[in-house]
Amino acid sequence: MQSYTHKDNVKLSRLLRARLLSLRGEVPTAYKHLKKFQALADKHGDRATGTSGYEAAAQYLEQQLASTGYQSRRQYFTFKHRGDRIESFNIIAETQTGSDENVIMLGAHLDGVRNSPAINDNASGVAALLEAAEALSQQDGINNKVRFAWWGAEEYPKAHGSRHYVRDLAKSDSGELGNISAYLNFDMVASPNYVIAVYDARESDPGLKVPDGSRQIMDFFTDYFESRSQPWVTTEWNFESDQVAFAKKGIAVGGLYTGDDEKKTKKQARLFGGTPKRPCDPNYHTSGDDISNVDLKALNLTTDAIIHAATRLAKDNRALKQAEQQ
Repeated sequence: MQSYTHKDNVKLSRLLRARLLSLRGEVPTAYKHLKKFQALADKHGDRATGTSGYEAAAQYLEQQLASTGYQSRRQYFTFKHRGDRIESFNIIAETQTGSDENVIMLGAHLDGVRNSPAINDNASGVAALLEAAEALSQQDGINNKVRFAWWGAEEYPKAHGSRHYVRDLAKSDSGELGNISAYLNFDMVASPNYVIAVYDARESDPGLKVPDGSRQIMDFFTDYFESRSQPWVTTEWNFESDQVAFAKKGIAVGGLYTGDDEKKTKKQARLFGGTPKRPCDPNYHTSGDDISNVDLKALNLTTDAIIHAATRLAKDNRALKQAEQQ
C-alpha cells in the first residue's frame, strides 16, 4: 500500500481545492501557467529574486515565448539593498512587426516574495501577459510594435527592474524612450475576494502628474468592461510598482488590479460578490498565496481585457497620440 507524507497531503488538498475553483466557471487558458508556477514553487520553495526558483520561472517563460515565435532577451541589472549588492534580470520580448516609433509596452513582475508560491502576486499577471503575447502572435495588421516585459526585483522598494529599464533608455541617445506611447501594468489580477479595478487616471497626485494619454488607456478598459456588462471600480495608480518609472518620464500608464490585503467594502461586495470587510487577498505575501487561493473568473476577466487592450493598441493608438498633442 502506497504511503503519503504530510507534503503529499498538502499537494493533494491544494489540487482538490483548485479543482473546486475550476468548477465555478470556465477555466481560463492562463491557468496552465499558474499550475506550472505552482509546481516550480513546490520544487524550489519560491520565485524570489536571485533564487533557483526565479531562474526556473524565467526559463519556463522563455520557452513559452519561443514556442509562439518570440525572440526574448534578458536585461541584467544590479541594485543595492540593505548593504548587499543583488543581481537580477528582466525578460523582454516584442512583436516582429509594427512601427518602432509607436511602441506599446505591457509588463508584469516575475519575482515573488520569499517563502511563497506567489501565484496571485504575481504569477497571475505573468500568465495573463503570456496569453496576450500568444494572442498577438496570431494577429495580422499590427501597426504599432508591442513590447512585453517581465520585470525582476519588483518586490523590493522602488521596483528595480522597471526602474533600470527606463533609466537605461533615458541615458541612451537612441530616442527609444520617446517612442514608447504607453505602458500598461498588471500586478495581482486573480485575487480570491476580488474587485475588478482599473488604474484611475482621473486623479492627480501632487508628487506625480498623470501623464497625457493615461485617461485613454483607462477608457480602453472601462469601455470593454461596460460592453460586457461587467462592473468595475478604480484604484490609485501611483503606488510604488512598475508603472511609476514610466509615469515619471511622462509616458501614458494604465493597468488592472484585483486587490491585495485591503478590505472589500460592502459596495464592492454588491458589485462583485465575495465577502465584505475581508481582505481582497488574505494570502497576500504569505505562503498561502498558492494556486488554490486565486479566483479563476477574475483571471479570465482580466486576461480577456488585457488581450483586448493590447490588440486594439497594436492596431491603432491614435487616441493616445491625440491626447499627447492636446
